[in-house]
Amino acid sequence: MLPSTSRRYAEKSLRSRLVRAGAASFFALAPAIAFVGASQGGVASASSSKLDNDHDGIANKVDPDVDGDGIRNGSDSDVDGDRIPNVNDHDVDGDGDLNGSKNEKDIDGDGSPDTSDNDMDGDSSANGSDRDVDGDGLSNSQDSDVDGDGVRNGRDSDVDGDHRSNGLDDDVDGDGQTNGRDSDVDGDALPNGASNEKDIDGDGIRDGIDSDADGDGSSNGNDSDVDGDGSSNGSDNDVDGDELSNGAVAEKDIDGDGILDAVDTDADGDGRSNSVDDDIDGDGKSNSSDDDVDGDGKSNSTDDDSNGDGIDDHGGASGKSGKNRG
Repeated sequence: MLPSTSRRYAEKSLRSRLVRAGAASFFALAPAIAFVGASQGGVASASSSKLDNDHDGIANKVDPDVDGDGIRNGSDSDVDGDRIPNVNDHDVDGDGDLNGSKNEKDIDGDGSPDTSDNDMDGDSSANGSDRDVDGDGLSNSQDSDVDGDGVRNGRDSDVDGDHRSNGLDDDVDGDGQTNGRDSDVDGDALPNGASNEKDIDGDGIRDGIDSDADGDGSSNGNDSDVDGDGSSNGSDNDVDGDELSNGAVAEKDIDGDGILDAVDTDADGDGRSNSVDDDIDGDGKSNSSDDDVDGDGKSNSTDDDSNGDGIDDHGGASGKSGKNRG
């Protein structure tokens, strides 16, 4: 059937229905008229009708009361009135942009941009305690962009959108596991201590110079698992997770405590002072078979304190500094 014939047929059918139903029925059938017009190239469409749920002439995207129930979006448990509570709705404000999608900047339509909204998906759970912050249907632990701000977790300075920078957040990725128990602190899908994970806690300070690499609240010098990879320092061949193996020539601070190995009395941070440690630099080689026992970059033959115990091999103090590991 030709488009013009189809249009005439639809309009004729509609007129007949209006005559039978009476003038009062016109308003009930108005959406059908709009649909017919749109299907033939008119200005209205089924989708645009959906984008103004309460038919007040204000598009859902900018309507402070999307469903017209008298409750403003910020206080409405079902913003778009689709009978799906916000907590289960993948398009909370019914604007056609899914929660957490690139174009969705105000998920719950409350007028506060998601980047400054403490409950961006309007489910009554604050972002920091919400296990699906952006309401996209992916739990935070499975979401590559937890807060839906378009910045992937590994590059985001506030991964879970709780308005606490990662460096001050005890659960950086908002997965319900505190950093000290989380195998992927910043939720970037790179496990803590992995060779290509350069900033475990996502605080913007690379692991080699971060005083608390895994963001667990314990400074590296007092942390039994500095890089949070699940291997205690005494069993870890890269204690501080900086991609430089313990004992490597370029590794000058094995445990990342800010004390250079050359003056550190517990170089590998395993809780045993160098004087009683059978593998001082934690390189997996016993001191007796290691040509640089304390991992300070000097061969034993040229090191005045080859075992890093703070005592000069030739007698007297070496000037090496101690530390307190609580």
